[in-house]
Order: sequence, then C-alpha cells, then structure tokens
Amino acid sequence: MLSHVPDHPATGDGAPGDGPAAAGASPAGAGGETLTGAVTKRPGPGGRLAGLVRRNWLFTAVLLLSVIPRVIVMLGYQPAILFKLDTYDYLWDAAHLQPDPINPNGYSLFLWLVKPFHSFLLIAAIQHVLGLVSAVLVYAVLRRYNVRRWIATAATVTVLFDPGQFILEQIVLADLLAMVLMVIAFCVLLLARDKPSVLRVVFAGLLMGASATVRPTTLPLILFLAIYLLLTRAGWLRAGAALLAGVLPIVAYMGWFASVYGSFNVTNSNGLFLWSRTMTFANCAKINPPADLRPLCPENQPRQQALPAGSGRLLPKIYLWDHTAWMWTDAAAGPKGVRPDTQAFTRANNERALRFALAAIKAQPLSYAHTVADDLTTIFTSKDVFLFPGRQPVLQGLGPLNKRYALAAVQAYAGSTKGIGPYLGRHFGVRLHQPFAHWVRIYQTYVFMPGPLFALLVAAGLAGLLIPRRRTGAGVLLWISAAVIVILPIAEHEYTYRYVIPALPLLCMTLALALRTRPGPGDAAALAGAGAGTAGAAGTGADVAPDATMPVPVLDGGPGDTDLFTPRGDLPKRTPRASHTGPQPAVHNTGPIPAIGYEDEYDDRAPDDTSPQGITPGQGG
Repeated sequence: MLSHVPDHPATGDGAPGDGPAAAGASPAGAGGETLTGAVTKRPGPGGRLAGLVRRNWLFTAVLLLSVIPRVIVMLGYQPAILFKLDTYDYLWDAAHLQPDPINPNGYSLFLWLVKPFHSFLLIAAIQHVLGLVSAVLVYAVLRRYNVRRWIATAATVTVLFDPGQFILEQIVLADLLAMVLMVIAFCVLLLARDKPSVLRVVFAGLLMGASATVRPTTLPLILFLAIYLLLTRAGWLRAGAALLAGVLPIVAYMGWFASVYGSFNVTNSNGLFLWSRTMTFANCAKINPPADLRPLCPENQPRQQALPAGSGRLLPKIYLWDHTAWMWTDAAAGPKGVRPDTQAFTRANNERALRFALAAIKAQPLSYAHTVADDLTTIFTSKDVFLFPGRQPVLQGLGPLNKRYALAAVQAYAGSTKGIGPYLGRHFGVRLHQPFAHWVRIYQTYVFMPGPLFALLVAAGLAGLLIPRRRTGAGVLLWISAAVIVILPIAEHEYTYRYVIPALPLLCMTLALALRTRPGPGDAAALAGAGAGTAGAAGTGADVAPDATMPVPVLDGGPGDTDLFTPRGDLPKRTPRASHTGPQPAVHNTGPIPAIGYEDEYDDRAPDDTSPQGITPGQGG
C-alpha cells in the first residue's frame, strides 16, 4: 500500500508534532510569552524573509546563480526563439482567439493574455520566471517532507541549470507552461501540512486540468491525483473533488473546440498522430483492414513507394507531414487558407486514421510495444538533446507558403515583424547576438543530461519506491507521473528530447524523497523528554500533559513562524483549543531552556513524519 509510510502524520501515532514536542515546536501566532515571561513580537515581512534566506542559504545562493545563464540566454537569443510552424500556430490562434485542430490551445490563451504588450521578450522573461518558481516549489515540497537542505537543493539543479530547460523557457512553445502548471498542481497538494482541504485539492485539480489543455500528456495525471488522495486516506470527497475539478477545464475546452470544429474533442489530430506511429510497424497482411482503410497502409504511402524495394520504414513525422499522402488530397482535406498545414486535420480524417491505428495495434500488439520500447531506450543511451541554434536563421530557409504564414502570424500577434521578420528560418526564428549566443552553445556542450544519467535517475527513484521504509505515496505519484508524460507522446507519435525535460523535476523529487531524513528510534522520545524536563525542573518530577492554553515557548533562532520550507513534522497540528475558564497557568523557568527550534535541535536533520534532437511532432516548415 502507498500508505505504508503515511504522507500525513496522524494524531496519536507517534508522529512528530504530537504531544509535548509539538507544543515546543509550535510557532507563536501574533506573539507569545516565553519561558522567562518576556513578550515576543511576531517578526515583520522583512524579518521573516531574512530568516527564510538565512535558514535556506544554500538554495538561495544556487537560485541566484541560476539567474546568470538565463540572462545570457535572453541576451544571446532575441527577442525569443520561435520554433518551426508550431510557434506560428500558437501566435495565429492567440491573435484570432480560436482553438487549434492540431494542438490543444491552452498556451494560446496565455499568449492572448500578454498580447497587448506585443512583446516576445516579455513572453520569454515570464517563462524564465516561471521556471525559477517551479524550482522554488520543488525545494519547498522536499523541505516539507524532511529532506535535507543540500539534497533538496540538488534536486532542483536540473530545473535551474539544464540548458534544455533554458531553451524551453526562451522558446515560444507550450511545453514550459504545461510543465510549470503540472509542478504547481503537485506542489499545491503536497505542501499541505496535514490532510489537504477540499479547496486545496480543487485548486490542484484545476491546475492539472489547465495543464492538460496546454499539453494533453498530463491528462492522466488528473486521475492519478484522485487515486493518490484515496490511497493516502484523504477520503472520497477530496478525491472526487480533485477529479471533477481536473475534468472541468478539459470539458470547457472541448465545448469551445466543438463550437468551432463540430467535434467534441480536444483536437482533430490524435488519430492522425497515432496512425503515423503505426506506420513504423503496420503489416496490412496481418491487419486485414476494410477497403476504405487500405489507402492508409504503409505500402500505399507515396514516400514509402519512392524508396527502393526492401527499404525500411521512415520516421512517423515523414508520413504525417507528406503533403502527397491520402489526408492531404483535395477530396479529403479541408479548406485551404493562410495556414498551410491544417487542411488535413479534419474530423473525418482523424476518425479514419484512428480506426486504422487501433486496428493495427490490436492485430500487432507486440510489434507496437517493441516500437515504443525502441524509442524509449533512445532516451537512456543517447546524448540527444534539444540544442540552441548555432547559426543565424534566415527567412530564405522557409518555403513560399510557410514564409507567408510565418510573417502573417508574427504580424497578427506582435503588430509588426520588425526585428524578427528577416530571421524566421526553417527550424528557428531568432536573432543571434554574440558573444552571448556563443557562450550558450559552449555551455550546452559541457552541461547536459546524458542518457545513462537519466537512466540512473529513473532506476534510483524506482529503487527507493521498492524499499518499504523509503517509500512514500508522494514518491509513487511523482515517479509514475514522470513515466507517463515521457511514454505517452512516444506511444502516440515519436521520441524527441523535449518530452524528457518536464519529467526531470518529478524524478529528482522522487529520488530526494527516498533519501529524506528519518529520525532514530529514540529521537521522538528524546524530544518529548526535553519538553517534559522543563516542567520537571519546577519540581513536579513527572510527565506533564500538554495544555493547549499554555503560552507557546519561542526562542531566538527557532522557527518563530511557519514558512513553506518548514518540515512537516515541525508544523503545529490543527487541534482545537481546550476550553479553559480558569486563570492562565503560570510558567516558571527554573532550569535550562531546551533548544526546541528545529534549526538548532536538528540542524539539517529535521524530524521525519511517518508518513532525434529537438524535433517536434508538429509541422516541419
């Protein structure tokens, strides 16, 4: 069971935070009386921020250091990086506020919000800030789960310093926003100090649903949130609320899509993408498709027929974007317009392609599994990464139709093509500035995520889940989610390193959670004894039951106030105050004051609770 190590400490089970230890570690609310009788004042915002930075100095230093390469990226690749026709689709749809037949358009809604500024530079800056925010939230969750500071900091390194992350932040593309919404959704849920409230799980579900309208690979994660809440005994109400909240943005988007295209769907492309995946293994002699699906067989595709007899299969994207194939003919395609690569993505073509794809998978399940597995092994064995452009793109690299569309999309969104129009190339549209762009390329030569290291990260996280004392429900949720968002796009179309990057923070969190600090057998008793010892010094000589109405002791150097980076075992339990009608009991300090602040007591040992490079599946210009 995932609840073998509960994610939410329960009252009375010996979890840190219960009994005298909890009373000692609880922060004062608006101010309280110390053991010496002095009255303390709650620190102001500046004091709390200074304390936060002081307690987490290592992460703060690393976070600030990561700003430097981001600034260099923004200086070297101006005003932002536009990627193939995918970016122009998002820009065109943001300018005209319409859903897209190929990709879900949640990202275009984000672009529409910042459209009044007519600035690609602003888009890139916002995305860099969102990347930093996601790193802060990853660190906060790990600290809340009692992960040592240096391990929690190390778990953010891929988000803070991976050049693949930098290019996702600098590029006008949906991947970064989908990743950040996903990470925030997980963190909103996992930062709960106890059982999450209904409002919290609803917010997490809405965020995950919004992420799925940006990149549909996160769609299954909505269900995972609900299952996690059930297995960690949060209750059916919260699980159902998370599920319904996650589905709501999807249903709303599908209604919008249906109002434009007449199909209650997220896109008109899922069947066509899956059909292109089956082209790498489909054998129509085994599938025996009906007559209307035979034109979809690999041997009937023009690009395959142009190869010598006995040649192997082409990449899925080549079948998909071959404008001489069956779905691009005038009889099958939709109306032509400014956008050159959308007329094939009609409801009829999508349903026809889906029928063939499902038939192929049903007839050849092992071949399909083998094809997907082959692409997955590429992740673990290659050095294939998503590279920044090294040469200055030029407009002459685009064909006439794509050139007209690219310029029209930029003009419609930004109001002008000045400063970027001449640099819209075949794969990238960006103006390179030296020496900054050269520095970025050198950085990416030496700093990247090699396949074997990614394999080690996956295996180490999985090993942590298989060890009962290391396993947490949060770790299982994150590892499975990482696996799904990597496998799904490969299973639907083909591999590209872009699909690996959003999984990295989840895998790092999984491994860090498996390495979290666990107190020794006597730690809880020792902590409780320290709290009792003070009262014992007054002459009782016996354990004293905690009184909810007693002043909370606060020491200089202790937490003094809860923050996002406080371990869960140190957070006060939400227990009702006992009714007390008599005079407040006096507290006398006749002995040494115990160091109850977690920073002093544990240092870094916070008490534990027992709980092919850069190729998009989009259009090639």
